[in-house]
Amino acid sequence: MRGFNRLAVIFSIAIGAVVVFGAANRPAVAEGPDGLAEAGVLKVGIIPAEDGRAVVRQSKEVMDQISKALNMKTEIFVGSDYNATIEALRSNKVDVALMGAFGYVLATTQAPVEAFAVTVTAKSNSPDYHSIIIARADASDLTSLASLKGHTFAFVDPSSTSGSLMPKAALMDGHINPETDLKKVIYSGGHDASIIAVAEGKVDAAAVADRIYAGACDKKAVDCSKIKVIWTSPSIPNDPLFYRKAISADMKKKISDAFYGIKNLTFGEMGTVARFDPATDATYDVVRNIAKTLKLDLTKMK
Repeated sequence: MRGFNRLAVIFSIAIGAVVVFGAANRPAVAEGPDGLAEAGVLKVGIIPAEDGRAVVRQSKEVMDQISKALNMKTEIFVGSDYNATIEALRSNKVDVALMGAFGYVLATTQAPVEAFAVTVTAKSNSPDYHSIIIARADASDLTSLASLKGHTFAFVDPSSTSGSLMPKAALMDGHINPETDLKKVIYSGGHDASIIAVAEGKVDAAAVADRIYAGACDKKAVDCSKIKVIWTSPSIPNDPLFYRKAISADMKKKISDAFYGIKNLTFGEMGTVARFDPATDATYDVVRNIAKTLKLDLTKMK
């Protein structure tokens, strides 16, 4: 991009991938009480990914724009997992992070951080999404949560908000114990895999994210005329951006304004981000309620 002529890439073997973006002819930044991990540099942690280099490449335009807006260098940190990124925040090695809603709530139990923005992807153009439970359209006995008793069921992954945690909490609120009241439970490992499992009759029902289900229908990965939705969750906020509380109020405003200025750029695994909407810690209380219902100890989650 114009105005940026220096890009140094450093890959940390022990922790993750880091890339540094710097503004050309940037004036020296004096040490000041802004609370950043390093004076004159904004360090941003990204959602863990299998291919750290790809995430770095996919985030370059966003980081260039943030660097230009703040008139300082930016660094991307891609942790080996959520815990690595949270530890980097806790130890003041990262200033801002982007991760899933559940990952954020976990982070608040281990580091002094607070959300300031929620991601709005270009595809959904919405700051939130839903967990849904799907079943075959010809399964006349499956019409609600209560009707799931005695049926086979697919969750995505134990830590998936929409594919496991939210639907489990809803089942338990409805006095259905997934471990004892469902005939058989499997973890498919992916939303698409769960959708296909229902379509092919391998399970009677499954919990998936509505946006991924809609995408599978659009791509005709399955014949969605043969599938029905029997339950929809309350809104789940999209992935948050959050910063360390120790950062000064003035710097927090500069950081949030810089991210609010992002429009239709690719950012890591999120794909094209239409914008970042303002958010607060309370935006993610719905996720905390899930943890409470399921009696999860967030400090022990991996």
